[in-house]
Amino acid sequence: MKMKNLLVVALFMLFGLTSNIKAQTDTDYVITDEVANEGWNNNANEVFKTAKKNNSPILMNFTGSDWCKWCIKIKKEIFDTPEFKTWAKKKNLQLLELDFPRRIQQTPELKSQNSQLAKELNVRGYPTLYIISDGKLIKSGYVAGGPKAWIESVESQM
Repeated sequence: MKMKNLLVVALFMLFGLTSNIKAQTDTDYVITDEVANEGWNNNANEVFKTAKKNNSPILMNFTGSDWCKWCIKIKKEIFDTPEFKTWAKKKNLQLLELDFPRRIQQTPELKSQNSQLAKELNVRGYPTLYIISDGKLIKSGYVAGGPKAWIESVESQM
């Protein structure tokens, strides 16, 4: 199968995944857990709906917010900066946090959602970042050099 076809299949699986989660609960599932990153959402169903409605790209951050050294570093050096926040707003980027903490309790719905998405995208370590933009699935992670270097590395793939 060609890489483009694999990408299309992956995107359909990704967007179809939220339907599977909903079907398991018989209603729209509700995520009430706090989000570690300000301005981010942890409800994939909401993020996917908003992205589809607004034709917005999505940034998915698979993180271990309370234990992963590199996750904490990327949050501090990139996601918490005014440069990143301005860029994300300019791009109308939907920010999806998919957290796998060790000391923070999560609801079963959030754990299930995050685990299913990690499994679908074959996430093997943290931080793992995926950007869905204009039919492309872009994988990223920590990039040294702060927000400018990270943004440049992502935009070069968009």
